[in-house]
Amino acid sequence: MSVDLENFAYSFSHAIIKLNDVQFTAISNVSFSQSVERAGVFGTKRTPLKKSAGQVGLGEGTITFSDLEEAFRFYTSLGDQASLAVFAIDITFSNEAGDTRSFECIGCSLTEMSGDFSAGADAMGLDYPYDFLRLKVDGKEFAR
Repeated sequence: MSVDLENFAYSFSHAIIKLNDVQFTAISNVSFSQSVERAGVFGTKRTPLKKSAGQVGLGEGTITFSDLEEAFRFYTSLGDQASLAVFAIDITFSNEAGDTRSFECIGCSLTEMSGDFSAGADAMGLDYPYDFLRLKVDGKEFAR
């Protein structure tokens, strides 16, 4: 007898960018990474006995818009200094049973502008690299 995993497996549901009371949802992919830099490892034995709490660095990621028009609306709404505007990204995963898991990147700002386009409607997505200050996983801070 096989186990039905459909109700348990999570998949990317949606992402929402929040900027000045406006939400952008035509997002097909979001990536993010935030690391903790540890300054010291302590102990007098061959193996470490304790480590410092470390310092959280800026997180980095990329947002991919699936709709070019919404990507441009998002960019326009950033204002005259697009790289200084601050926004948040909510990323939600869901399964067939209706359970959800979420990530939230807070204090996001664009870090780069580049393009790589080809012919065809499917190739009209646009990527925006960004950095962020804080990460929440299911509402809990990754690091304080």
